[in-house]
Amino acid sequence: MSSLVLSDVAYAFPDDTPLFDGLDLTLGPGLTSLVGRNGAGKSTLLRLVAGELRPSRGSISVDSEPARPPAVAYLPQLLADAPPRRTLADELGIGGTLAALARIEAGEGDDDDFTRIGDDWSIAERTTGLLAQLGLPTDLDRPVLALSGGERTLAAVAGRLLGRPRVLLLDEPTNNLDGRARERLFAALDAFTGGGDRVALMVSHDLELLDRVGTTVELRDGTCRVFGGTYTHYRQVIDAEQAAARQSLTAARNDLRAEKRDKADAQIVLARRERYGRKMEATKREPKIVMGMRKRQAQESAARYRATHEKGVEQARERMRRADSAVRREELLRVDLPDPGLPTGRVVLDADDPVAGRIQLVGPARVRLAGPNGSGKTTLLRRLFGPGGGGSPGLGRASVAGAPDRGDDDEVVHVPWALLPQDLQVGRPEWSVVDAIRAVRPDSDPAEVHAHAARMLFVGDAGFRGLGDLSGGERLRAALAAALFARPVPQLLVLDEPTNNLDLDGVRVLADALARWRGALLLVSHDDGFCARVGVDDVIRLP
Repeated sequence: MSSLVLSDVAYAFPDDTPLFDGLDLTLGPGLTSLVGRNGAGKSTLLRLVAGELRPSRGSISVDSEPARPPAVAYLPQLLADAPPRRTLADELGIGGTLAALARIEAGEGDDDDFTRIGDDWSIAERTTGLLAQLGLPTDLDRPVLALSGGERTLAAVAGRLLGRPRVLLLDEPTNNLDGRARERLFAALDAFTGGGDRVALMVSHDLELLDRVGTTVELRDGTCRVFGGTYTHYRQVIDAEQAAARQSLTAARNDLRAEKRDKADAQIVLARRERYGRKMEATKREPKIVMGMRKRQAQESAARYRATHEKGVEQARERMRRADSAVRREELLRVDLPDPGLPTGRVVLDADDPVAGRIQLVGPARVRLAGPNGSGKTTLLRRLFGPGGGGSPGLGRASVAGAPDRGDDDEVVHVPWALLPQDLQVGRPEWSVVDAIRAVRPDSDPAEVHAHAARMLFVGDAGFRGLGDLSGGERLRAALAAALFARPVPQLLVLDEPTNNLDLDGVRVLADALARWRGALLLVSHDDGFCARVGVDDVIRLP
């Protein structure tokens, strides 16, 4: 049976900010989820296991050997842009093997071709069978650019499974997947782990997938804690622990108040004793030597009495500090989006699309674009908004356009807009969040830039973090901050699968922010709960 072992692993960001210092984790066969807040280091941990990053200390091994491909296969959050001529076979990593097989069958193969194939002579049949199982086209010469986002995600999973790894690492594998595609992914994961000898570790915000795992690992404050069972079980344990922690904190606060009262009462008693001693000394009712001895005894007794109560207060304060540290203060933060000043009756978008038909948004409408994988949702956005736009080059393909030319009869968008694509790429990873925001309006006041970053939860030093070091959820917030820093403020937000790389709390924060926003929204999302929380009031369904 395979096992994954991380021992005393340390890792720091390029600016020497430590992320892990002495992290330990041991996983056996089966499906395990890695949970934690955005920025906790989940994706970084997967990249360390995959060998994309190197720890500064410690070891990572699979079956007592250093973790490396092909024993480890890794699916990242974001897939690299596919070159125009890349085929499905190339995407699966078998293009060279199929070419070698074709040369051998034509009688033109050499030793290198036989070495490449090894004993996998049924690679083509095995591949098409897996693709069919996942509901994907089996034409291996099909261009990757012809696949939808969800289809490409499933194809990437298939490519990892074809390598027969002992450890499979998946970062948000249900991104862009509709309900049917998710079920096929679940079946493939069950088949991978069903033999009881392989390890699958995945990061996901998909509650249904999280409740299919056998083990949940929480990554928090640079350490891992293992919970046997599903995400629901994990939440039950954490919620029970937090209820007990809050109760302990209340008891500790009461104890501290009681100790302080006792100390105050003791000070009153000591003050009375001192007044009595001074009175006795003033009246000289006893010999001087006796009075001196009584004074020394009283002072020593008072010191012990005072020290006892001070010690009691300090011990109670320490108990309260320990109880307080056990309480998690992770209340949902609030993101404030700027008011775009959109009039209620303003026509935002008006188009006659050959596939979707009439599309019209008026005022602060919330419209969801829905349809199965491959139905053309992202393609429709390209038809409506084009490939270009302005925006921050530090955040790649997030685009912002100003108010359109009123004289263009073909114009379908009638207000300033911002579009964040599902495959948000970081064009300038060395830039900070503040740099990316400032690039939208280079002449803006620095104080205004920092205040805007803070409204998107990049407060203080967080605004100077490099874009390349941000988690997927943090990158989305940075892109949204840059897009909404434009002038005029975009009155239409177009978001393509915005919850892809958010943790569960991040999904709620974004949904609440969009629900409060006073502009129009065109949303592509497979997340029904997210759409309901945003307050979607109309749905355009593609066949």
